[in-house]
Amino acid sequence: MTNTPLQNEETKTQTTEEAPYLKGTFIAVLIVGACLVATWLGVWGLFLNR
Repeated sequence: MTNTPLQNEETKTQTTEEAPYLKGTFIAVLIVGACLVATWLGVWGLFLNR
């Protein structure tokens, strides 16, 4: 159990390194989702007009 402080430091390092990548991933998912919703609403609008 002497490796506990070292394991805690590794966990903190991994968390801080992954945060920017997760933020970018979240923004990309929001953009793709917005495009899908806009496309779906456009097709639905065409359906209602015909």
